[in-house]
Amino acid sequence: MEPETVEPIPQQTVLPSSVRPESDEETPEHDTLIWQVHDRYILTQIRSGLLLIDQNAAHERILYERALRNLESGFGLSQQLLFPQTLEFSPADFALIEELLPELRALGFDLELFSGRTVVVRGVPDDIRPGDERTMLEDLLAQYKANLPLRLPSRENLARSVARRNAIRPGTRLTEKQMRTLIDQLFLCETPYVSPTGRPTMIRLTLEELERRFGRA
Repeated sequence: MEPETVEPIPQQTVLPSSVRPESDEETPEHDTLIWQVHDRYILTQIRSGLLLIDQNAAHERILYERALRNLESGFGLSQQLLFPQTLEFSPADFALIEELLPELRALGFDLELFSGRTVVVRGVPDDIRPGDERTMLEDLLAQYKANLPLRLPSRENLARSVARRNAIRPGTRLTEKQMRTLIDQLFLCETPYVSPTGRPTMIRLTLEELERRFGRA
């Protein structure tokens, strides 16, 4: 993923205040300084101390909840390809695409199936960079199959697969605007503190802990 293409898409849905952090102490202020650490973590100041965010885990959470909403509503925004792609899949992958076709369309994939294991891709979800539609679908199916031992409901499996496949990778440099957008979207999530697989998305260091570590307590 090229740095200029990874800017998260602003959310259109505003969640109720009850699902946001209970205290402003945990929420970064818009005018505070922000840094990217080793192209993996985002460091910013909050009123109670410092907040360190894992950009990959945070983006997974954002994409996961967005995918779930699209699957529940049955409608995901799609960007149409200038030149539709005709792809041929293995029998197993073609059967899986056929099984998941309603869910894939709900996510924003505009697909048409033909005999001979041929799939025509006319559009992809609007928050996915178009380019290599075959790899995109193959990666998504591979991640879905890897999750099968977890015995997840089909929609949750697919949402996890989409998030895992399309989240910002560790080592990706972000602009200040991209980092702030990522943080804003994360704190609009219903469960902002963990990724879909349970990894923490952020670590909070209080002023008391910093002072204790520097021998000031």
